[in-house]
Amino acid sequence: MEAMNPAQASRTVTVANRAGLHARAALLLANCVREFQAKVELVMDRQRVDALDMLQVLSLGANQGQSITLEASGLEAEAVLDALERLFAARFHEDEAEGEDH
Repeated sequence: MEAMNPAQASRTVTVANRAGLHARAALLLANCVREFQAKVELVMDRQRVDALDMLQVLSLGANQGQSITLEASGLEAEAVLDALERLFAARFHEDEAEGEDH
């Protein structure tokens, strides 16, 4: 019996937080992806990286205002993209994190 082709989906998001895709944002992104049965890649300027690999995500050097294409495949491809869109829209909770600094 052949395996079914996994669902595939993609979305384009804009980096809205001032710090861009820094280490904390890359960790939040990877943690979000781990909650779903899906593989996610980020594509920017013809560079493609695995969303679970923080060093690869950081290598994109994505700054505020830049667009990134999120490509997902797997059983929960649409669901993971929904969650990632919310994370990008919330600016990786950057404002909340700044409030934690004393």
